[in-house]
Amino acid sequence: MVCGIKWRSCLAATAAAALFALNVTAQAADITLDIKESVWELKPGLSTTVWTYNGTVPGTPIVVHEGERVVVDGINHLPVTTNIHWHGLVVPNDQDGPSRVIAPGDSFHYEFTAKEAGTYWYHSHYRPVLTQVDMGLYAPFIVKTDADDKYSGDHVLVLDDWYLDENGNRLTGTSRGNMERYGNIETVNGKTGEAIAPLVFRAGELHKLRFINASTAAYHTLQLDGHDFRVTHTDGHALVEPYTTDKVTLAPGERLDVEVAANGKEGQVYHLTSDRPELGINIPVEYKGEAIVPVASPFVPPASKSFPAILEKSPDYVLELGSTMMNMMTNHNGQANAMHDMAGMNHMSMGSSDGMMANNMTDQTKMEPMPAMQWTINGKAFPDTEPLHVKVGQVVKVRFWNKDTQGMHPMDHPIHLHGTYFQVVSLNGKAPERETWKDTINVPAGEYVDVAFKMEEPGTWMLHCHILDHEDGGMMTMVEAE
Repeated sequence: MVCGIKWRSCLAATAAAALFALNVTAQAADITLDIKESVWELKPGLSTTVWTYNGTVPGTPIVVHEGERVVVDGINHLPVTTNIHWHGLVVPNDQDGPSRVIAPGDSFHYEFTAKEAGTYWYHSHYRPVLTQVDMGLYAPFIVKTDADDKYSGDHVLVLDDWYLDENGNRLTGTSRGNMERYGNIETVNGKTGEAIAPLVFRAGELHKLRFINASTAAYHTLQLDGHDFRVTHTDGHALVEPYTTDKVTLAPGERLDVEVAANGKEGQVYHLTSDRPELGINIPVEYKGEAIVPVASPFVPPASKSFPAILEKSPDYVLELGSTMMNMMTNHNGQANAMHDMAGMNHMSMGSSDGMMANNMTDQTKMEPMPAMQWTINGKAFPDTEPLHVKVGQVVKVRFWNKDTQGMHPMDHPIHLHGTYFQVVSLNGKAPERETWKDTINVPAGEYVDVAFKMEEPGTWMLHCHILDHEDGGMMTMVEAE
């Protein structure tokens, strides 16, 4: 079932099914995204209200070849303002979502070049960001090379979680008892449990799997029984030295491309599962057809582009990640009334247990103090955080030091940078095992990570934790590139 790139001519069901097989011929991308409310079936008997790009969760996949011009018209039919962030893509500042909002009934015309091949995604970045992403506003953005067409199959697997009751109604808070928005149902490409379509292999084939973690807070660890993963890309960027492992872990916002050599036998069924299979991520891998001559990997490792002497360079900025309790005024419904005007960057809220807070509060009755978490950079919460000032083309080294270890809630923080990507320079002062480029890096509690980057496009760019409760609650700053 192939639609090409003119996805708006495809039925919603076709678009959803196509997520499992992106062996399509990429053409010049000219795409309309109808941003609207829909009802989505996660499995037979369980549907929920969602916000979508063209009626599906995930939304319409955008698939182009490296160097192609991308034209997207986003039309907002939601009752709230939204925008679109092109996560991981290097685009002009005036095309990136946070600085370009789409009011209800309005549209916005995006136009940019897909500069570098890889696995990316797009999602709402209107604050509070958790609210709209948690409702389903995300989709894959794949920039292909000719080598990708040589795989036996090229599969996109978008991971998410939902917190719902048995009737599909949204629950507030979190299913794990923490402050972050964790769900009790986990999905692959919008489906859970037996509703997840199987992957079909033939012995000897070589398949490419593209994992995207669209969860707002959940980490996902995956393994395929009887098979190994050969990791070739991190956040869309090819590794100079691919590596083999039996399981992979993705923090929120991260992507991984892996190769899977089909070494099973006809008639066998294997299972690609998460570390919480009871929540619904269990993808059957069925072997059908006689074995073929093993397919050789088309992946060619790139040349090193490591910044010279970057390990020895002192950090230009040290950003300490932390959290603190704060008092927030709440109304009788427990809704927070701590809102800030972001001077053109929408509105944001300062911490909540579920992040589902309205942009405009009208009920001021029965106000009372309520303790809530606030996440900080160098002791301050956005919009009071200090920006980083850099020059376009300048190599900048930043240390992310996670000191969020106090009390009962120590946390890792996956930090995401808009507008460029970075080299992972060191982990606790030690160079990583292999040269690695990313746009989202997990910083474990009590540890530090050094990264280095060059901004290619001028403008004001966000840098924030991609656990969206933390981003909405203050763990964000700006990179001012001139």
